[in-house]
Amino acid sequence: MVVGQTLALTAGLCGALAATSAKLAMAADSAEETCNMVIVRIFTNSWTHLCSTVLIYIRLACFGLIFLFNALMWTLFIKSLQRCRTSLEATVTNTGANIGFTAIIGWLLFGETLTFTWWFGASLITVGLVLINHGSPQTEETNVKKMR
Repeated sequence: MVVGQTLALTAGLCGALAATSAKLAMAADSAEETCNMVIVRIFTNSWTHLCSTVLIYIRLACFGLIFLFNALMWTLFIKSLQRCRTSLEATVTNTGANIGFTAIIGWLLFGETLTFTWWFGASLITVGLVLINHGSPQTEETNVKKMR
């Protein structure tokens, strides 16, 4: 059970990283801003001219990362479906992790502001996922018997 949930959490992280890669690949401004931020932290402001030169390579790499992270996400998600007690548990854990990791990455990497409304909505989604996941065991057993 723990292995399945860990796989589902990791699949959620890969989904968030795929979305991040897509944002960097598609939005040249975000990619250039991120490049400048990294260059300034590692080197100095005098090196920021490098970003315009390597931006094409960064975007191409991000396109490749979209496919890599999506492939990893689906592989891990399928394995989590096999290891979790129910497919619902894997799906709920994956979705919740994806929302959480997306928020953290957006805040850390892009400086996105997470408003009260966002947190309220994310909380409602999380509570809904928990309620779905902890449904009546009797109902799950009944569904399994009906399928046989």
